[in-house]
Amino acid sequence: MQNKITIMWVAALLLCTTATATVRTVSNSPTRPAQFTTFAAAQTASANGDTVYIYGSPFQYPDITISKRLVIIGAGYNPNNQFGQPTNIANIILFRDAGSSNATGSVITGVLTGRLDISGLMSNNIRVFRCRITSYINLAGGSPTGYADGWVLYNNIFQSYIYGGASTRTSSSATNIVIANNIFTSFSYLYGFNSNTIISDHNIFFGANNFYQTFNVIVTNNIFTRSSGTVFYGATSGPVLCTFNNNLSNQTTIADPTTYTPATNFVNTYTGTGGGSNFGGGNIIGQDPLYTNAASLSEYSPSANYRLQASSPGRNAGTDGTDLGIYGGSYPFPRGGADGSGYDTSPMPPIPQVTELNIQNATVPVNGTLNVNVKATINN
Repeated sequence: MQNKITIMWVAALLLCTTATATVRTVSNSPTRPAQFTTFAAAQTASANGDTVYIYGSPFQYPDITISKRLVIIGAGYNPNNQFGQPTNIANIILFRDAGSSNATGSVITGVLTGRLDISGLMSNNIRVFRCRITSYINLAGGSPTGYADGWVLYNNIFQSYIYGGASTRTSSSATNIVIANNIFTSFSYLYGFNSNTIISDHNIFFGANNFYQTFNVIVTNNIFTRSSGTVFYGATSGPVLCTFNNNLSNQTTIADPTTYTPATNFVNTYTGTGGGSNFGGGNIIGQDPLYTNAASLSEYSPSANYRLQASSPGRNAGTDGTDLGIYGGSYPFPRGGADGSGYDTSPMPPIPQVTELNIQNATVPVNGTLNVNVKATINN
């Protein structure tokens, strides 16, 4: 909902959203000045629990390293407003050491970035939502080696893999990870997880090879669409041994027939070295999800509408009784704009934001009144 409001009212709304913490602003654009020109300077001035708002800009921000518990808010990865500038950060690094530097508990929303990586000890309980990640997410590693715990990733667009650290069915990996209501573009996949505390729920996966060396993961209410290939990575790439409930695949080729039997179902037996089985039920195989409007089932398009038609086999077919895919479940994908506008799957961060600014009288006499019309949205 849009309302014409004054600038003072917009400012008041912004203050209301951060009443319990200090807000600091960052801009690298000379035409949009802020309190700080770099994230590093804003972080130095901040305490744990503070918010850093990074303005949208025509210029990419360099790598940032988060070493405190902060709320990082960008302008969106494809903002639907008059200004149209995303918050584009090269890469985001989460840092923790044995001392006071610790990004654990941080929140990241509304940014376009490359990789989301870790440095030093592992930072835990991270929440990432309404972002677009063009490179990988690393949930394992550091010095000494550690594994992420308590991360929640939802309402994002992923363009590469999410890595959990496991290479075999006996390896350790990240734990207590929720990956929900995200869009995985073609060539993006889950890799190296080994825990039944990993939940992949209500996502959409485009293209083939969506799971690689994954063990004991709970996979529910997802939609897998492609023109060719398999959901499980190739025969020589390591087994997929998980629980699959109420997922939909438009193709009948779920796995490589040389190492899985049957290869036409999520629930099957791995016949390669070591063996093992996938479990579950209620999966829908070989049926079109019947999106409202999608020209391709192999590639993500920002102008498509991935809501399900009334006759879709995925309607109310989830384990929770909601639709399969990104509009069901506990984190339904927010609307970023009108259907077909190119913004529908580009939600902005959930704070009040100005979408239009119209100065009525650009020339003002001394002691005169500047008349400004402002449109803003509350992006719930």
